[in-house]
Amino acid sequence: MSERDVILEVRDLHVAFGARRNRFEAVRGVSFDVYRGETFGIVGESGSGKTTIGRAIIRVYPASKGSIKFKGREITGRISKELDREIVNKIQMIFQDPMASLNERAKIDYIVSEGLQGRGLKRQEIAERVDAALRAVGLLPEFATRFPHEFSGGQRQRIGIARALVMNPEFIIADEPISALDVSIRAQVLNLMSELQKERGLTYLFISHDLSVMRFICDRIAVVHQGQIVELSDTESLFRRPLHPYTRALLSAIPQPNPDVEKNKVLEVYDPSCHHYETDKPVWTEVDPGHYVLANQEELAKL
Repeated sequence: MSERDVILEVRDLHVAFGARRNRFEAVRGVSFDVYRGETFGIVGESGSGKTTIGRAIIRVYPASKGSIKFKGREITGRISKELDREIVNKIQMIFQDPMASLNERAKIDYIVSEGLQGRGLKRQEIAERVDAALRAVGLLPEFATRFPHEFSGGQRQRIGIARALVMNPEFIIADEPISALDVSIRAQVLNLMSELQKERGLTYLFISHDLSVMRFICDRIAVVHQGQIVELSDTESLFRRPLHPYTRALLSAIPQPNPDVEKNKVLEVYDPSCHHYETDKPVWTEVDPGHYVLANQEELAKL
């Protein structure tokens, strides 16, 4: 384990849904650390289990097996009311669709302040914290009296970010925070998140299917396929030397700005049958310092 300050530890995480006969394991044996102050990315196609991992960390989905520790304390299963309250304060989530995640019948001041209700705070203190959160994301405090439908998509996502910031969190799970936004707005939201991270010392778990976006914002990336991490590395190493065929397939799907290159690009299609795991089981291996891949001995010999 690195000497860096680990804020989140995930070990052998399993998340399953359904009864015994129809039980589906969405996450299978996932393990990783997130260091304080970094942006750790989880990438994969739709249905890969990346959002389920994020929701298990924030305790929306219960873990069927494994361990999740926040700042060294176990947060899976039953925990004390005091720890639960701390987790609500210190871990927040920004959701994918800002329109679906905001209550259309509530005004912005209630939406942003909802997490502060019932905590013994005075009304004036709550109002001040809402104003500060809105200002932090570039919105005017007078917007607090409006409803979500009065805002653009980018502004609604800023409201979602303000709702997370008002709790003064240390760790934020950003689940596809820009995928529902226009291309012209995406860079603004990413820049805002980077600025807030520097100002407040935030740690991000950034979930996306778009590796080109993750290259811009993430320090390290874990590639998830069918509920398993198949590769984990710092961002530039992953782009420079992708080891797993699924990672290479994701990278080949990134659009190229040069039309000639894009026209002649050959897409890689990942076929799980390329592995021979029946007799030669895959193992989690550190191929280069900090660069891990799930591969069997035959595959490792070729790297």
